[in-house]
Amino acid sequence: MKRLVTLVSVASFLFVASVCGDTLTVLHLNDTHAHLLPYGPKDAEGVGMFGGMARVATLIGMNKMSEPNVLLLHAGDISVGDFMFQKYLSIPELEIMKQLGYDAFTLGNHEFDLYPSTLKYELSTAGFPGSGFPVLCANLDYSADPEMGVFIKPYVIKEFGGTKVGIFGLTTDFANSGSNPQPDVILPPLSVAQAWIDTLRVGHGCNVVILLSHLGTPTDQAVAASTAGLDVIVGGHTHTQLDQPITIGNTLIVQAGEFGHYVGKLHLFVDGGVITGHDFQLMTVDNNVPAEPTTAGMLAMLAAGVEADTLFGPVFSHPVAQAAIDLDKDFGQGLVMDNPMGNMIADAFRQATATDIVFQPQGFINQQIWAGPQVGDDIFQTVPYGFDQTTRLGFKLATFETDGMSIIAGLEFSVYNLPYLEDFFMQVSNFTYAYNSSAAPGSRVDYGSITIGGSPLNPFGTYTVTVPDGVVPFLTQIPGFSVNNLTITDQFMYTVVRDFMAAHSPVAYYRQGKVLDLAAITDPMAGVEALVQMVSMDQLNGSITKAKVAEILTRDFGIVAKHIEGGRDVAAGAKLHGTAQYVKAQMRLGLIGDMAGQTLLYVMNRVAGSLAPANHMAQEPSPSSESALIPAVFELAQNFPNPFNPSTAINFTLPSAMPVSLEIYNVLGQRVKTLVDATMAAGSHVAQWDGTDQYGGAVSTGVYFYRLVAGDQTATKKMMLLK
Repeated sequence: MKRLVTLVSVASFLFVASVCGDTLTVLHLNDTHAHLLPYGPKDAEGVGMFGGMARVATLIGMNKMSEPNVLLLHAGDISVGDFMFQKYLSIPELEIMKQLGYDAFTLGNHEFDLYPSTLKYELSTAGFPGSGFPVLCANLDYSADPEMGVFIKPYVIKEFGGTKVGIFGLTTDFANSGSNPQPDVILPPLSVAQAWIDTLRVGHGCNVVILLSHLGTPTDQAVAASTAGLDVIVGGHTHTQLDQPITIGNTLIVQAGEFGHYVGKLHLFVDGGVITGHDFQLMTVDNNVPAEPTTAGMLAMLAAGVEADTLFGPVFSHPVAQAAIDLDKDFGQGLVMDNPMGNMIADAFRQATATDIVFQPQGFINQQIWAGPQVGDDIFQTVPYGFDQTTRLGFKLATFETDGMSIIAGLEFSVYNLPYLEDFFMQVSNFTYAYNSSAAPGSRVDYGSITIGGSPLNPFGTYTVTVPDGVVPFLTQIPGFSVNNLTITDQFMYTVVRDFMAAHSPVAYYRQGKVLDLAAITDPMAGVEALVQMVSMDQLNGSITKAKVAEILTRDFGIVAKHIEGGRDVAAGAKLHGTAQYVKAQMRLGLIGDMAGQTLLYVMNRVAGSLAPANHMAQEPSPSSESALIPAVFELAQNFPNPFNPSTAINFTLPSAMPVSLEIYNVLGQRVKTLVDATMAAGSHVAQWDGTDQYGGAVSTGVYFYRLVAGDQTATKKMMLLK
C-alpha cells in the first residue's frame, strides 16, 4: 500500500507539472573514479553489493523511459581509482557514458593527473568531439594548448518545451597544484562564475541555469552565496552524499556521493520560465538493481582483459586477504581524528621501510575496506593514485631525512585549511600529534603533543620519514621544510598494503587517538566526555586489556564530571590528579598500552588546564591537605602576552619536585637564552623573558620557541616578539 501511495503521489506531481508547465528531471552522478564493476561488501557469489555501471545503466534507462525531459549529467572525476583505469584509462567509461546518452560532463581534477595529452588521447579515442557529448570547463585557460579547445567547451544549452536550460562547468583550481593540467591553467572559479551565469541567463535567454561543478560542497555554497541567477549546482569533488538539496538563497545544491553508489534525481517544476518547485531523491545502486545485459557483457570482457594482462593477473577474482571488520576511512569527528584505514596504511608503509615516521595524507586514501574477502582490486581502490608507466601501478614509497622543525612546519601546513580541505591532513605511524582546528591557521599544532615512538619531538633532532612519492613535491613547497637524502624506493603503495594485509589476515584496525583535534575539548565537560569515549575506544582497539580498568576510569571520569557540574573545580582537578596516577600504574603493569596511556594523560592534562580553581575557592571547603593544591599534571602554558614587547611571562606547572630546564630558541634552532636550569618544587611557576639573549643583548623581531624539560617530560611552544 505504501508503494502504491508513493506512485500515486509521483503521478499526481507529474500530472500537475504537465498541466501547469514543464517538468525537468536531472539525473546526476559524480566521482565515479573508474568503478565500472560493483564494489564494496560482497554477496554470496563474491560480487560487490554497491554500484556497478551495468546497474547504473538499468536505473538511467528506466528513468529515461518514465520521466519527462531528462538531463543526464556527470560532475567530474571518472579517472583514477580502479585497475580498469590502469589498463584502459577512462576510455571505457566515456564509451559507456555515450551509450547512456549523457548530456554533459564537467572535468574533475583527476582528469588532469596524467597531463592534458592523456586527456586529449582518451577523448579522441572515444570519438570526441564528433560522436561524444559536451565536455565542460568554463574556467579552463587553454590558450597555451589550443588543441584542448577542440574537446572542451564552457557551456551547453538544452531546450525542453518552453524551457531553455543553460549548463556550464567549473573545476577546482586546486588541480593546478594537486594534479597536472600544465600548460593549461584552471582559473579561480569564483572569479568567473557570475559572468557565465549572465552569459547564459541574459545573453542566451536561459530560463534555468545549472552549474555542473567539480568544486566541492563548501565551494559550491560559496558560489551560491556570491552569485545571482543560479538555479542549481550539480556538484562533485568532495564525494558528498546529500540526501536532500542544500538551499542557499534561490540556489539548490545536490551531490550524489561517490563511485556510482547513488544516482541523484532532481525534479524541477518550471512555470513561465521560473522554477516553482522541486523534488529530490538519491536512488541507491546496489544488488537489488539488475544489471543491464549489454553493459554487463562489455564489462565482463574488460575485466577478463585486465586479468589476462601479466601486469595485473586475477585482481578481480582471487582473494588475497581477509578483513575481520570494516576499516573506515572517514575523516574523524570530535576529538579523535585518525581512522582505521589511515592507521593500517601508515603501519604497512613503516613495516616496509623501517623509518622513524610515516605520513599518509588523508587525500591519498580513496576508499575504505569492507569486512570479508579482499581481492587485489579491493585493495588497489584504497590507494589508487599515481601511474607508473612500466608496471601500471600507482605511487611508490619515498624515504628521506628531515628535522623536528620541518615536521612542525609540515603539520601546520597539513591542518592549515581544515575543515575546508582535508586532503593534506596527515594520518601517521609511530607518531602522535594534536592541533586545534578553531585556532588561527598557522598556529594550530600543539608542539608539546608531538611524540615519535613515545618520546617527545626534538625540534632540532633528525628523523627518517616515509611518504608516497607523490607527496614529496608538496613537502618541498612548504617554507622551511627540509628534505634530505631522498630515496624513491621500488615499493609500490598497492603492493605494500596488499602484502601487509595478507600477512596480518584477518585484518582488524581501529581508531587509536594518534591525532587529536583540541577544538573538541575547550570546554572542561566536553573534555571529560571525550575521555570517556577514549576509554571505550581503547577497549575496542585492545589498548586497555582489562574491562575492570576501563570500568574504574569511566567511574573516575564520571566523578570528575559531577565535580565540574557542581562548580567544584579544585575537587575535579584533584580527582584528575589521582586518576592520572592510576593510569601510570596500569601502564607499568601493561594493562594500558603506552601510546593510549600517554594520550589519556595528555587529554587529562588539557582538561585540568581548562579548569578554573581560583574562581571557585570561595565557594568550596578548604583542601584537607596541602597536596590537594598541587597541580594535577605537568603543563606548559602559552606565554602571555603574545605577541609581546618588551617582555612576556611563561607559566608552567609541576606535579612533583624535579630538575627543570626552560630555554629559548630562534627559528634556526639556535639557543638564545636559558631562563631556568634548576631543581624546582611541585606547584605553579612563572618565568619572564625580556627579549634579550644570554649576553643581555636585545634580539630582533621574529618567531621564537620556548622548550621546557622537566624530568622525563618535554613541551615546546612558539611565541612572537614584535618591536
